[in-house]
Amino acid sequence: MSRGATLRPAFPLARSVLLMLTCLLVAGTVATASSAALAQQVGQSVPMPRGVHLPVPVHIAMRILNVSKIDEPLREASLVVEVTQRWKDPGQAFDARATGVGRRDLVGADAEAVLSSIWTPGAVIENQISVPRSQSTSISIRADGTVTLISRMDADFRVAIDMSSFPFDRQHLQLSLVSPRYSADDVIFVMTDLDRELSSVAGTLSASNWTAGSMRFVMERFYGWNARPFVRVIASAVVEREWSFYLLRIFVPFAAVMSVSVFILWAPEKLLGDKAPLTFSALMALAALSFTYEASFPGSISMNSPIAFMTSIGYLYLTGVLLMNILLVYAPLAIRDRYPHLEGEIRRNIRYTVPAVFLLTCLCSVLRSMV
Repeated sequence: MSRGATLRPAFPLARSVLLMLTCLLVAGTVATASSAALAQQVGQSVPMPRGVHLPVPVHIAMRILNVSKIDEPLREASLVVEVTQRWKDPGQAFDARATGVGRRDLVGADAEAVLSSIWTPGAVIENQISVPRSQSTSISIRADGTVTLISRMDADFRVAIDMSSFPFDRQHLQLSLVSPRYSADDVIFVMTDLDRELSSVAGTLSASNWTAGSMRFVMERFYGWNARPFVRVIASAVVEREWSFYLLRIFVPFAAVMSVSVFILWAPEKLLGDKAPLTFSALMALAALSFTYEASFPGSISMNSPIAFMTSIGYLYLTGVLLMNILLVYAPLAIRDRYPHLEGEIRRNIRYTVPAVFLLTCLCSVLRSMV
């Protein structure tokens, strides 16, 4: 009885130890798999090629195959990006006569299998913020050891958005390509005229009211976490907004609200009692219009665009027109008794100059954003 009482607690203890060992084994397996996947991604699972002078030159080309969405308030863009990397690895050279081919082309799973066994620069796009919705990989190895790696992905990227010229804006969607594993002493990115010719933006984009422009590249050096210099390639895809789409939806309603000032300036004085309520109604309509702009075109009002500027001065303009009209009718001005003929001249002058100054200010704001 005492022996059973002594042995009984040992079984739960042994079971706990066995469970702990099992958890450690599973965790170690997962950690090893994760480390292997990360190593394969940044190109650290295979040592650098032998027989090459450092730094290894890696040719870079990039194509934007599609822009499906540009989210201005969140500063995000959904892009289909194709990155081409080309370098020379003497260890991958083969005898073209013996094999009967001068180049080996592999795609999909076959390409992934080869990539896991050869050295790669491990270049990644820094401002990618989502897991790729779809991706594909292909690799080409020539007889002289030239390796060409083509990676294509559909993902979301963090980009800088400048709405100060909306709706006449031109956006530069920048992608930052860098090799986080290898410094500039080991790997350096280069671009020739051929690489620049291969880099482009698709002529037709899925994003509504956007047209494709050019592709620009900038090379820069920076110091990484280990205080070593690295090379970064900044690719900018230029896209332009089709501003003609916004003429009827933005400027026509705005002009309709602002036309109330013409009635205030030109209506007979006997209708002065109707001018103040009409002005306040126009101010409320302008406020509702600004909310409609922000809801329909996010960022158009909150990001200091020409529309936001015109809306802001529109409040001041409508209020100022009403105050000037009241001042000319009821203000006890001494100059009115001394020069009675000037009142009519001033009134006629204001009817033309005040709307003209407001219209000129709006036009200058629009033209400034188009330059």
